[in-house]
Amino acid sequence: MATHVLWQADVADFNAWLQVFREDRKMREASGIRDLHVWKDPDQRDHAVAMFEVADLDRARKFFDSEELAMHHERGGVAHIQVKLLEPV
Repeated sequence: MATHVLWQADVADFNAWLQVFREDRKMREASGIRDLHVWKDPDQRDHAVAMFEVADLDRARKFFDSEELAMHHERGGVAHIQVKLLEPV
């Protein structure tokens, strides 16, 4: 069974972040990460939540800790990131 990742962050501007997020899809796919869902919190307009499926947990961890992703987060105005790995039972 696949492992899932729940990603949450505050973003400076949700629409600007969403554009960068969509542009980065191929980078995630190259790391074995598949987009499942993206949500906007109706009570916090600039809070983004995404769910991913990962094929290789170690590879996904390296991606989420990478300098390249940090630069993309900066470009997308991302702050207070929380990444939760979820394994099936």
